[in-house]
Amino acid sequence: FSVVGTTWLQQICHQLRSAGEGGDMSFAEISEVVPWLELAFDQGQDLNAPQYGGKDEFPRIFKTHAWAGHCPEGCKKIVVLRDPMDVVVSFYKFFENWFFEGGTISLDDFAEEFWLARGVPTSRMNNASYFVHLVSWYERRHEDDVLFLFFEDLKDDLETQVRRVAKFISTEKNDFAKDDYVALATERSSFAFMKAHNSQFDEKLSKLARNEACGLPRDAGMNSSKLNDGKTGGGRLKLSEQLQDKIRTKWAEVVEPVTGCATYQELRDSMTSKEV
Repeated sequence: FSVVGTTWLQQICHQLRSAGEGGDMSFAEISEVVPWLELAFDQGQDLNAPQYGGKDEFPRIFKTHAWAGHCPEGCKKIVVLRDPMDVVVSFYKFFENWFFEGGTISLDDFAEEFWLARGVPTSRMNNASYFVHLVSWYERRHEDDVLFLFFEDLKDDLETQVRRVAKFISTEKNDFAKDDYVALATERSSFAFMKAHNSQFDEKLSKLARNEACGLPRDAGMNSSKLNDGKTGGGRLKLSEQLQDKIRTKWAEVVEPVTGCATYQELRDSMTSKEV
């Protein structure tokens, strides 16, 4: 899903696969080397083209915001989840001064008319809602080729989560969980490092490819960043109590019947307790 950490995972995975050669930061924007499936055509990328190194032993890596029903099969999948209260605030900030001028749309209106209004996609042109997306992947949590991560765990203990990713993407030809590989990927996916290299993670490629088609100036949103304060749990402080109630209600309607968890924290606790 959007703004839950998929760009972060692009960097983690790419640094792990390139760690044996000292890591790679030669790209202008991360989606050059880890293509975003939904935007690859618009950006003129061939999804069948060789990726980093051009060698079979290096895993090919792609980013997607797809729910399980629209995700390609035949590959390993890493799913990142994040507190919905933080997601809606981050999504709003990401679109502000890109799709709309700052101050022209309130956070509550954005959440109610756009974020909460989504549901089950009617076609591959639509994204699932946060809640439908979560449930679709939760139902596949026991599959060997699916790894769940939580944004908050990445913030709390990045090295441990990077090591989990490294073990998951390792192949018979490459062990990406070597200590020096994990150390390099952890350092280069830290908030401080990515903030210092902000222009390499700012979605400039997708903006240049899609802005005019969306009726926006070609350079719209070029000054906005996906890297804000690097904190978690602040969403509730920015949302009205009424909006928080609506998010809780949507969770109770869509997520709780499937997961048995009444809150995001309950879900996180129930899934992280089973990690190995």
